[in-house]
Amino acid sequence: MKGIYLTYNSPVKTGEALCIKLRINNKYGFISEVKAFFNLYGQEPGKEDIVDLSYDKALSDNEYSTFKATKFFDAPNYHTFHIAVKLNGIWQNIKYSGEDDSAILESEAEGKNLEFWKCFSYLKTFKTPDWVKGGIMYQIFVDTFCCKDPPESVKDKLVAWNTFPKWMPDSDGVYRNDQYYGGNIKGIISKIPYIKSLGVTAIYLTPIFKGGSSNRYDTIDYEEIDEIVGTWDDQAELKSKANAIGIKVIQDVVFNHASSENPLIKTFPELFTAGRWWGYKDLVEFNKANPGYFELLERWIEKYSKYFDGIRLDVADELPDEVLRFIRSIAKKYDFYILGEVWKNAVTGDHRGFLYGNELDGVMNYQFTNAIYRFVRWKNFNYFRGVVNDIKTLYPPEALDVSPIFLSSHDIPRIPNILVGDFMKEDPSFENVWSMENDGFWFVCGIFDTFKFRKWEVENDRIVGKKLLLAKKMQKVAVFLQYTLPGLPAIFAGDEIGIMGYKDPMNRKPMTWDYIDHDVLNFYIKIGQFRASHREIFADSTNFTLPEMVKEQEIWQYRRGDINCIIDLSKFRCIAQINGKVELCVV
Repeated sequence: MKGIYLTYNSPVKTGEALCIKLRINNKYGFISEVKAFFNLYGQEPGKEDIVDLSYDKALSDNEYSTFKATKFFDAPNYHTFHIAVKLNGIWQNIKYSGEDDSAILESEAEGKNLEFWKCFSYLKTFKTPDWVKGGIMYQIFVDTFCCKDPPESVKDKLVAWNTFPKWMPDSDGVYRNDQYYGGNIKGIISKIPYIKSLGVTAIYLTPIFKGGSSNRYDTIDYEEIDEIVGTWDDQAELKSKANAIGIKVIQDVVFNHASSENPLIKTFPELFTAGRWWGYKDLVEFNKANPGYFELLERWIEKYSKYFDGIRLDVADELPDEVLRFIRSIAKKYDFYILGEVWKNAVTGDHRGFLYGNELDGVMNYQFTNAIYRFVRWKNFNYFRGVVNDIKTLYPPEALDVSPIFLSSHDIPRIPNILVGDFMKEDPSFENVWSMENDGFWFVCGIFDTFKFRKWEVENDRIVGKKLLLAKKMQKVAVFLQYTLPGLPAIFAGDEIGIMGYKDPMNRKPMTWDYIDHDVLNFYIKIGQFRASHREIFADSTNFTLPEMVKEQEIWQYRRGDINCIIDLSKFRCIAQINGKVELCVV
């Protein structure tokens, strides 16, 4: 008998009420007391923080009894709770069943793995930039996006644009990212009209500062743009021209580690730790306890304020909370948007303060990415619903509204490869669908064989034939979800023209400007226009509701305000309706 319903509002601002309502079928018997037992992460539940729920006569009837309570939090934090009822004189616990998203008595669990309910409190002062909300992000891997008029001084360093990515090791057995295609700021400027046609409102650039590799995540100079990429004048022009047509510019910055060639190592060795970041001999980690490190952060951010509208913090989860709070205190002087690279659930993953309201604005929402792929490829609706409900329950709307959803990026395979390629992981025990390198196939005598892995990637790089036709149908469904779920859809440049590839370096191939899959491109343009025409609705995650799936027909629906979104996986068909009228149809 499914006769117990618990509703509550989470997340909540500090000082505002968490309102809990329990409705229970009177067939269970007489309830004389109801209590909610709260605890913080790591605490034993129910020892001190107990809230009584009172009977609400006005909301009760002959069939159901209703009990209500309010709870206030004076500080931001992650909390869990369960309900206990004194039923027919005996105390029983009510917990959450993730299998069917319901409340259930422990005595009726029948082997189900019951959980606590989760809630989150955040600072009432938390505010994120309105210009991010409801928009579309476009990530550019700078070296392989577009090269225009490179200076003579760098031409001898570049390979031809159609050169296949270097995947084999050098003669010393080392895999190096030392193949340059020459993508530059002038090239990006030349493509602004194209980017605008996709409905893009924010460009996110991978590192452009002087570095030791083509990806430039190994920064040599934080105040000098790599000569291959351009100049500060070029960057000022990009920002000016993009801003003029409603596009902001976000810059990827690496404040956790730097290149071992960075001159600061010799002049100020106290700024760095003795070890190497993740064992990479060419990467040194900053000593984040040194006062000079904070002085550098302030200097760099002040300089960047003239050329960018926001920053993306590489490996933000490796930056201590006090560093993130300091970065926010400086960046917000310039109205910067602060995006953090956090792969896990940003609340429960490491139980950090990322979204308290005094650190990051938003995070790269790979949680939704995994949920979308497991739903579209394997029809795992329960996993999808669980993840979406979890994030919606915990992430403050201010954060969720500005957290981008990437279906691919410079760190994960391209969309078609994830949707129909081999070695992807259906099993949710793998945190990420694309954890293909964890498959035992690649290990020889217990050691991961990089050559074997990359050789397979090269030989299976492209999806073709019927699998490609299937991948394109599935991609459109995945993108429909990406564009209509709470948050910010993010295109990794090349997704929209049919570029394929597994992991680095295959996913970072140059843009094929001479060969574009116009079917895919036209779809991105169409759905971008749809999102732009309803931007106010998509800017607000609080209007999202997630009902049950019609399992017999493989049809699933959810709402974003007035927009009813319908997914039919049996036909790979998506519809967005307003008042019964079809506004968008994807087949």
